[in-house]
Amino acid sequence: MIKLPGQIQRAETKEELFDLLGKDLIRFALDAIGKRGAFHLALSGGGTPEPFYRDLVIDPRYRTMPWEKTHIWIVDERRVPFDDEKSNIKMIRETLTDHVPIVDEHVHPMPVMNENPDDDYEAELRRVFGESDEMPQLDLILLGMGGDCHTASLFPHSDALHVNDRMIVRNEGPNVTPPDRVTMTYPFINAARNIGVLVVGASKHEPLQRVAEEAKTGQPDIENVPISGIKPTELPLIWYADHAALLGE
Repeated sequence: MIKLPGQIQRAETKEELFDLLGKDLIRFALDAIGKRGAFHLALSGGGTPEPFYRDLVIDPRYRTMPWEKTHIWIVDERRVPFDDEKSNIKMIRETLTDHVPIVDEHVHPMPVMNENPDDDYEAELRRVFGESDEMPQLDLILLGMGGDCHTASLFPHSDALHVNDRMIVRNEGPNVTPPDRVTMTYPFINAARNIGVLVVGASKHEPLQRVAEEAKTGQPDIENVPISGIKPTELPLIWYADHAALLGE
């Protein structure tokens, strides 16, 4: 069995894995609301989490999710209009937020078509959390991982890997899968109270093996294995992985 840095939530099937993730999501939400009055959740796009978002809408087990006190933030986004098929917020709205009782003002899309979308999203975070010298802490960030071990829009050998003084940054250039991106940075992601990585299917087995091998060295190689830069400052990183991803079957 692959040994990954952090905690592994494993399940035999994708459906069972989504059930584990859904239970944790509600647990984190209720804890955050009990302590601070709101739950701040950052979601990723892509095909892996889409059926999970749909389950949150239609599965009666998730009806206790406190959407009215939840804020949705976006981990990363392509610089395309909100109605573009490649837009993460389009998918998240169509599969999730349009169908649950969340406050419209609590959904925070990245203003990617603005001239300075990174500055503007940081300003939105400061507006909601309040002006402070301290970095805002999200309660849960749900990440994915690509075949090249990128997460968010932190691609191998891309400029955003080395940004340590921003929460949000544009990531552009030849090492970024086009179109240009806007993404959360390592410092902002790592400051979150809980961080999960959802990996499903046999195609994620080889990338997970790379993560495991790299972890043995004790020296994160963010240039080649960007997800190795995800090192939470509070609780351990949680990997949500099905058996296909863990075993390659």
